[in-house]
Amino acid sequence: MKNLPKISLVVPSFNQAQFIAETLQSLVDQDYPNLQVVIQEGGSTDGSIDIARSFAAKYPGLFQLFVEKDSGQADALNRGFARVDGEILGFLNSDDLLFPKVLHRVAAEIDPARERWVVMGRSLFIGDEGARYVGVEHPAEFVSHFEHLAIWKRGYNTIPQPSVFWHRSVWEHCGSFDAREHHVLDYDLFCRISKRFHIHRVDELWSHYRMHDASKSAQRTETEVLDLSIRVSRKYWGSWLSPLRWRCEASHWLHDRHLHERARHHARRAEEAFGAKKPFTAAAEFARTTLCSPVMARDRLLYPFFRNNATRVLRRVLVQPRRFTGQYHDGWIGPVFRQDLEIPVDVSHVHANIAFRPQPGYTWVMVELLCNGQRCDQQTLSGHADLSLTAPVAAHRGKIVSLEIRSSASFCPKLVLGGEDGRDLSLLLGGIVVE
Repeated sequence: MKNLPKISLVVPSFNQAQFIAETLQSLVDQDYPNLQVVIQEGGSTDGSIDIARSFAAKYPGLFQLFVEKDSGQADALNRGFARVDGEILGFLNSDDLLFPKVLHRVAAEIDPARERWVVMGRSLFIGDEGARYVGVEHPAEFVSHFEHLAIWKRGYNTIPQPSVFWHRSVWEHCGSFDAREHHVLDYDLFCRISKRFHIHRVDELWSHYRMHDASKSAQRTETEVLDLSIRVSRKYWGSWLSPLRWRCEASHWLHDRHLHERARHHARRAEEAFGAKKPFTAAAEFARTTLCSPVMARDRLLYPFFRNNATRVLRRVLVQPRRFTGQYHDGWIGPVFRQDLEIPVDVSHVHANIAFRPQPGYTWVMVELLCNGQRCDQQTLSGHADLSLTAPVAAHRGKIVSLEIRSSASFCPKLVLGGEDGRDLSLLLGGIVVE
């Protein structure tokens, strides 16, 4: 059997005691025999050091802990990478997670003989109740160096950092992290990497990307992060003698980001008006959005409207058929969920525990719970909500009943965030409980 290449990961840590144990355990669960993890601790005061020290003591061949003051995440990462000696590198923030056995796939995918120097998998957002995008996949797409620089065209970075790994030669050519780019340091690194290397996408979920109030991603608005990213992008356009510089300048000028910002403003107002059942205001804001950006009006407003309100004929034309009536692996269900359930003789009620997570263009939903085709409970939800729908089933004891959860609306992650997730999603189902 071919020896597995050594993989070295850096985990920068600072005051993430509530998450770091789960992060480090996800690395233990890799069951990868040639793994080096450097925990670069910046002097936490919340107990993170003790947690990291316990893992280093329990798994001394896996974890190396260094506790020293640093000037921020970039400095911590640079210190950590200076200490590793693996053939394959990557980093995992102390609140993110890797799926089990992912590193075996990484080792198989990175292969300089096939010109595979950098690889990325997909990533799923997790996080606090109320955190935006929880349960939705991070966009994972790489086309070219130019498209990566042209971040103004889509408004966000499409490289999911926890799912990216590279060969040591890449770091030697493109590292290290720039401490000046604190909020977009990964985008800055990927700009340098994409100039020399293609980033190969593997169509598998490799990581959980955590969103919470204390995370760096939550400390800036989307507009602020986009501004910072465009500033970083400009560093790599080259001189005026470079064709890339002219291409980037032309694309940025034609895109007219200020017009795009006005479009986002009117689109948001249209969504709010539609959710508040103000059709005339919604129509006016839709028209203003269209004048500023026809593409945004189509993707953010028109498509979701037809998905949720069109007739059956239009649905067949515009969206994929809703054939799946089960529950997806990540807990999501579509507009119709069905399950046959045998009712024990001592049970009188069935509860469906559901969660509603608003998305752009999907700000409210009416939900029904049916038992054998009869409506038993109904709720209208707006804003982040967790609740139970209840069906009385005493009359069906000892029998099999058909439970159904119907939602009046849904969203498509591909239209909200880009990426490849084209599912029709409505709610998160926590479980069916009998009592």
